[in-house]
Amino acid sequence: MKIRILCRALCFFCLLGLATVLHAEDRYPVRPIKVIVPYPAGGIIDIAARIVSERIAQDWGQAILVENRPGANGNIGATAVKNAAPDGYTLLVGSTFLVTNPLLDDTAKVGSQDFAPIGTLGVPPNLLAVPASSPAKNLAEFVALAKSRPGQLNTANPGVGSSNHLGTEAFMLAAGVDLVLVGYKGQPPFIPDLLNGQLDFVFISAGLATAHVRSGKLRPLAVSYDKRLKNYPEIPTVGELGYPEASVLPWTGIFAPAGTPAPILKQWASELKKALQDPEVIRRYDAMEAVNPGLFLGDFAHFLEKENTRWQKLIQERHLQHQP
Repeated sequence: MKIRILCRALCFFCLLGLATVLHAEDRYPVRPIKVIVPYPAGGIIDIAARIVSERIAQDWGQAILVENRPGANGNIGATAVKNAAPDGYTLLVGSTFLVTNPLLDDTAKVGSQDFAPIGTLGVPPNLLAVPASSPAKNLAEFVALAKSRPGQLNTANPGVGSSNHLGTEAFMLAAGVDLVLVGYKGQPPFIPDLLNGQLDFVFISAGLATAHVRSGKLRPLAVSYDKRLKNYPEIPTVGELGYPEASVLPWTGIFAPAGTPAPILKQWASELKKALQDPEVIRRYDAMEAVNPGLFLGDFAHFLEKENTRWQKLIQERHLQHQP
């Protein structure tokens, strides 16, 4: 009898231990999470990711480590996440390149189809701007100037397939103007040439433009977004000025490797939405002119499908292709 009771007790404690282990495996997160940003540290996308990651880490009581892996137009960082275990412990901060890279380059080995979208982060929209020395005081005057000098005015291309590049191409198509695209490695390198008048017109991140607008060295003509900016209520949108096709949101968001369990995706989306509503996060986003379309899970996936359709059409119409 004693042996039988002892065996039953042992079985009970074994089952209890097994249940505890299974429960621990169901909990998430139980260890640090890595969020890979495929851009250099200190940029707007990097800062936006860190702001949100810090807030979520506080709620979860678990470290979220932001790691920068720039290069190859986002592909280095994206490939690392694509090849990671789909367990919610390695995530990607992706942007427009996930959609445009495969459309521009047949050899691209990573795209939006390799990831599960969680939700959008906030980034600044682009401004259509000219140097203070430009004779164009508004967008209509710039269009008239560009039409009077076809193929003579310069604009910046900070990266094939970037929101700045695609916005410029969409604007030229909508306005019927022909500008000369000058290649740069990112936006900061073209700012000196813009301020001294070597560039006649640009699509530039509102966050990068702010100091130069306030100093009077840069004249914003329009916002490439469907809403006026909180800190620039006087600047009209491209839609208000008759060019809705040039409205291009430089979105960015958090992605998990394809195959990540749905409960983890839902947990992340819920926490991300909560973090984006935090007053301190809103304050820090406002300080860098960031806006957020507020898309999560299925809505974000639907948005990506529309982005793919839109940019595939523009890339074909403008005969764009990847430039190594």
